Amino acid sequence: MQTVAKKQRFFVQNKQSLEKQLEIADTIAKPPFFTKEGVYKKSKENMMNKIGILGCGVMGEALAKAMLKKTEGKNIFLFDIDTERTKKLAEKFSCKIAASSKDLVKNVDFLLLAIKPIHVKNLLTEIASEYYQKKPVLISIVAGIQIESLENMLYSALALETEEEKAKRALPIIRLMPNVSVLVEEGMIAFSSNDAVQAKEKDFVIDILEKTGKIEIVPENLMDAVTAISGSGPAYGFLFIEALADAAVLLGIPRKQAYIYAAQTLKGAAEMVLETGEQPGVLKDSVCSPGGTTIEAVKKLEEKGFRSAIMEAAEAAFKKSCSLGKK
Repeated sequence: MQTVAKKQRFFVQNKQSLEKQLEIADTIAKPPFFTKEGVYKKSKENMMNKIGILGCGVMGEALAKAMLKKTEGKNIFLFDIDTERTKKLAEKFSCKIAASSKDLVKNVDFLLLAIKPIHVKNLLTEIASEYYQKKPVLISIVAGIQIESLENMLYSALALETEEEKAKRALPIIRLMPNVSVLVEEGMIAFSSNDAVQAKEKDFVIDILEKTGKIEIVPENLMDAVTAISGSGPAYGFLFIEALADAAVLLGIPRKQAYIYAAQTLKGAAEMVLETGEQPGVLKDSVCSPGGTTIEAVKKLEEKGFRSAIMEAAEAAFKKSCSLGKK
């Protein structure tokens, strides 16, 4: 009976969550991204859009892989200064290779910027003229660089100085913060955009990335916090799995099995939080029997500052993300 009650609470909470998402989506763009059933609207017309990926690193590859679940390789164009890697990805995904960054911009409707922060200004300066002529929707996954900063870099390259000039040349920009787990379709992506992005363009980006995992619309002022939590978060999880596996080996469990036990345990714990809707603390208490082994382990973790170490690590990542936008 208790399990049934929990499931009932879970479905009520998720219904409320969906209604809230619908409300948020409706305030950001009309028509809303969602149908009343909570399903993203899809259009065959959208599948004709051309997508360019500037930067073929880990995240560029991961997002290209996810996009191919919703579109064809012939609609995706790649460019990276690492020509060998670009060629391998193009062959792997049956995508097209652009001759240059400028050539890429000329041929696409959506431009994914998947490069390191230190290269952003020079690249945007290089492609500014072509970008303005074509005006593809710029999708940035660059950590720490705000939409306003991207706009100013492009305006500067276009020699636009007055607010009137800038208003006449509004540039559609979307900012995403994904994480590496999009590689296995279990990623977390935060989504923000400026007013120049049309509803159908937002709709398309959310739809094309639907297979990456979960996508949440957030105010841009939370992006640095998102970077510290879900953007960097997989590394924290990997570190915990590694430590737990080392403990398993110390206690006599073979290394191969140790990784499986540790990873599956963390995965299962995460699924319980998402599916039950319970607070993690409540779930933790439910497995800590009085005088048992688990509460003894939790006591030791608290003694060693486990909780505060995680909070301080996330805070350090947050500060670093904020600093990237100031350089």
